[in-house]
Amino acid sequence: MRKQCLIVILLTVISTGLSAQAHPRWQLSDFAIDLNKLLTPQAQLWVGSGYSTASPVLGSVLGVGDFMSPPISGRNLSLEASFVANGDTIRDRFVWGSKVDNILYTGGSWQPDRIVRRGVYHRMHSRGPISFEIVSHLIPLADRSGFMIRYEVKNWEMVPLELKMIPTLRPGKSAQIPLNQWGFIAPSADSSQLAPQLYKTGDYTTISPGASKTGYLAVVYVPIAGTVDFSALEKKTEEIWARRLQWALSNIPTLQTANKALEDYYKRSIVSGLVCIWEKPDFKLNPSLVTSGLDGGSMSTYLWDVGGYAPHLVSLMMGDKLLDITRNMVAIDLEKYNAYTPDGAGSGVRYAYSTVAFTNLVYALACQKKIEPELLAQVKRLVLEDEQRPMIRGIVDYGEQKNLLEMRGMGWEHGVPSPNAERVWCLRRLAEMGERAGYDASETSVWKKKSDSIAAAIRRELWDQKAGWFVCLYPDGHKEWVYSIQVFDMLRSGVCTPAMKKKILEQLVENKFLFPFGVSSISKADSVHYEETDTDWGGGGAYTGDVAQLALDLYHERLPAKAWDVLSRQFWLGQQWPYFPQEHFCDRPASPVFKRANIIAGLTGAEAILFGLIGLEPRLDGSLWVAPQSTIEESITIKGLGYRGRVIDLTVSRTSCTIIKDGKQIYQGKPALFKIL
Repeated sequence: MRKQCLIVILLTVISTGLSAQAHPRWQLSDFAIDLNKLLTPQAQLWVGSGYSTASPVLGSVLGVGDFMSPPISGRNLSLEASFVANGDTIRDRFVWGSKVDNILYTGGSWQPDRIVRRGVYHRMHSRGPISFEIVSHLIPLADRSGFMIRYEVKNWEMVPLELKMIPTLRPGKSAQIPLNQWGFIAPSADSSQLAPQLYKTGDYTTISPGASKTGYLAVVYVPIAGTVDFSALEKKTEEIWARRLQWALSNIPTLQTANKALEDYYKRSIVSGLVCIWEKPDFKLNPSLVTSGLDGGSMSTYLWDVGGYAPHLVSLMMGDKLLDITRNMVAIDLEKYNAYTPDGAGSGVRYAYSTVAFTNLVYALACQKKIEPELLAQVKRLVLEDEQRPMIRGIVDYGEQKNLLEMRGMGWEHGVPSPNAERVWCLRRLAEMGERAGYDASETSVWKKKSDSIAAAIRRELWDQKAGWFVCLYPDGHKEWVYSIQVFDMLRSGVCTPAMKKKILEQLVENKFLFPFGVSSISKADSVHYEETDTDWGGGGAYTGDVAQLALDLYHERLPAKAWDVLSRQFWLGQQWPYFPQEHFCDRPASPVFKRANIIAGLTGAEAILFGLIGLEPRLDGSLWVAPQSTIEESITIKGLGYRGRVIDLTVSRTSCTIIKDGKQIYQGKPALFKIL
């Protein structure tokens, strides 16, 4: 019987809710993952619809905890159920101990649109045995603030089962909070100001021996008029997901390889971006791309996260919809803010990395689409304004921690290496785009010369030959040697000489930056600045996007073995997390429970694979090149890359490369630099 039940639950998980399979390559089930494999903390396990998001109570089959649907915050909401089976009460919640009248939770699965859970009850009662299973589907609604649960009860016994389901809904601190208050931390009211509505059907039923019955629950914040059609609620959500898959993943290739860890990591990276898409009429932009959002935190669109880490993947995913997002970035005052809230209002502070992130985003758009004159004009304004900032012998003073990495101790402040090096990169990108757009040659020449002089100043003022590292320079002349992962960003800037690169990379070794489960944002050898609580920039771990970005930089340096070594240290996330968290530890497979549940920069993993390992090279003239750098035994195939109206498939290995464009093979041979279009 147990083996049959396991088969039933697996088939149920595979078949449910998957009519949202409009895209020929991607399906929601591609992203399904076994809940029992997850290391995700309870507080970081959520499922969303792009309109609503809910957190299941694990250990139960129907239990739901916090709920968010900005502007509605359902913090501390609680839905709990109990059952009266043949006259006896059975609870649905985790209880430790033996001989409990409790449904025993067995696990389930997560996928972007729902969480499936299963539980069993199998005990002898005074009037005979009671034996049944429950399979539930927690589905955040995609067109209204709320969620529904479809559950199926199967009677395992040879006598009828009289069953009554009794739900208990507590509103917690449900409140409507203005959209401009949805920042890094999910807002919460002091007390409940809203009364969520509970609807149910099939709560009292008789189930024949071996038969199953279906029941429904729905919790919404705006009453539903008339009779509730639960099937229609679920169907509407499936239809919205189907449309989202169709437009958001139409240009994103699938990846197949015998290296299961790589394949899983790639999928989890893609879904990390997918769950950051919100489609709500309440928001200024619809669709909107938020930094995190599943747990209600980081509902803002942060320029650095969206543009600084995976601009090519973001552009492939959002297409022309990214233009409105980018335009809204300059509609706020980037001299004051680094993000905008769901209503479009500026938030945060002026950030040292805003200029490079915006330039990065506009450059990716220009490669994949075309140069947008008004966006290029904004790049020019931002880049040249940076050159008017206070300087110390050619080194810009970027301010204090709040304007930089927000480390908790002094060090990475004022005349910092990487944002200054990014001035060089930005000026060169500006000149390149300016030339393409027809700017006067004398103007672009000035920018190139300026970038060269900045590079020289950085080498002169910030490089410490003896330490083999760059220093941070304070206005009074004080210097700090901060062994930050940010220094590796300088590899791509054009500042470092080959000798400097060699010295920098000597630090990228075990027990300094490298650890079994990732990279430390501060070298553990840096006893002055290293800590373990602030993992994203203080040490003991890293911001999720930074590990993959480092790997991508190493691929661009033509160091594929080193790049793979760095990237593969993050693969555990692909097998034990439904989506990538804001940051994670590097010496153990875990994430800080007080940080955000998910992050848009999780897309950087796929960016490193496609534009590093596979070797895709978009260029400003609209061409697409490839220079594969695989170092692994298994071949890797990507199918369905949509680029400038063409569809491209590639298969690469250490010794061979096959390229198919629009169904026709155009190359087969050894891996080499090749122009695809």
